[in-house]
Amino acid sequence: MFAIREKQTWVNEVPVRTFERQTADANTALRVEAGTTGFRGGNTRSRGGRTYIGLECLSGDFYFAPVKDDAERVVGFEIAVCGDAGLNAVVKALDFARTAIHDQCGRVND
Repeated sequence: MFAIREKQTWVNEVPVRTFERQTADANTALRVEAGTTGFRGGNTRSRGGRTYIGLECLSGDFYFAPVKDDAERVVGFEIAVCGDAGLNAVVKALDFARTAIHDQCGRVND
């Protein structure tokens, strides 16, 4: 079993309850934090929900980088990892993030 910590972060001045845990496999470890306000009935910044996902390498062979558009704005990110332990840690982290967000939503289109 693994420990889960409840935390809070802010997204555009709105508090978001998050959940954090560490995933580990062999010599690889990640910290993952995820949460959401859930659906709020809008698709704009002023009315819609907020969601947060954070991923931090604690040990292992990971590469994290922002993806930028032609205007040099960050529009995404990329992650690369080496080794089976790294693959397993990423799978566990993304599964946890999905579950944390899914569980906070009143409805989800699966």
